[in-house]
Amino acid sequence: MAADPTPGPSETPDTEALLDRLIEVGAVREDDDGTLRISAALHDIVDLYEQSYGDLPEQEFTEAVADAFGLEYSEAVRRIDEQGVTREEFVAYLSLRAHFEDEDEPVPGPVERATMASIVAEIAPATPVPPEMDELEDDDAEAFLAEHDRAVVFVWRLRCDPCESMKAEIAATLEALPDDAAVAGIDGEAAPTFRRRFEVDTAPAVVCVADGEAAAVETGYRSPEAVAALVDDAF
Repeated sequence: MAADPTPGPSETPDTEALLDRLIEVGAVREDDDGTLRISAALHDIVDLYEQSYGDLPEQEFTEAVADAFGLEYSEAVRRIDEQGVTREEFVAYLSLRAHFEDEDEPVPGPVERATMASIVAEIAPATPVPPEMDELEDDDAEAFLAEHDRAVVFVWRLRCDPCESMKAEIAATLEALPDDAAVAGIDGEAAPTFRRRFEVDTAPAVVCVADGEAAAVETGYRSPEAVAALVDDAF
């Protein structure tokens, strides 16, 4: 999406400053390795807008863009064509307004928000795995478990209230785990092989693995003390 979706001249927004603002308000998260991701909070809003705008017929999509930016239909057609406005960017543009409002923060103007939408559309998708732990992909979980005699894998998913409750206490949970147990997290919705192997059908879940075999599996919210007790019993 072009930096300026509205008629008339304007200054080019400071992309770095806008990215910093997105991180500040919790719309984007930066992992320890520098990876930028859509936050879980913004992801939930984007998901709702995608249901409304993701599959709109072309004419209705153009009408929605015209309405959002106060343009005539013909002008919206021209700008979509010339500036390459994608549905992903438009959904991000609308979602950002809702996110700023949810956070009780001033909503950026159209120019700044359009630039923010372009940033959001280009970065990595949201992940439910908290930044405090390494994230496994479904196809590298097997190697991780083979590498470690004892491992604790937390299974998360987006749009999951008990997951958020556990993540709010994740520092205390990790502090309570033994130093010789490898710890990682995995997005359950993107890891069907892992879930089938350990018979995990819901999130959150705590999977304790010893020598490649399940030693204990618990699902649902678990306090830091409960997780520590589970791991102690398993190992």
